[in-house]
Amino acid sequence: MTAISTQDYQLTFYPNYVIAEAFEGAVVNNASVAENLKVVFNHFNGKPFALISYRKNNYSVDIDVYTVRLMKKVRALAVVSSDPMIKERAMFEQLAFDHSFAFFEDLEEARGWAESIFP
Repeated sequence: MTAISTQDYQLTFYPNYVIAEAFEGAVVNNASVAENLKVVFNHFNGKPFALISYRKNNYSVDIDVYTVRLMKKVRALAVVSSDPMIKERAMFEQLAFDHSFAFFEDLEEARGWAESIFP
């Protein structure tokens, strides 16, 4: 496991997935997503991976982030939260994402999902 902090995220890397936890009050927009995805793609160096968005903090997500060029290269995305409002928002986000998308209330379930997608 490797952890990297950026301006907006704590990124925790595992062999086949990354857990991205935005900091409290962050504004997740196209620029921040592009910057953080560069870090993620560089880490995996062409190897397939799943991205787990662990949404335990309060922050805003601009729906336009799904138009970022690097976001289109992400093959699997999970959103983790026990907040019903975040789940509702994630259902809307799922419509903007073209690949495997899942929602979990528990981080361990999301980790198991990620490990099963890219063993």
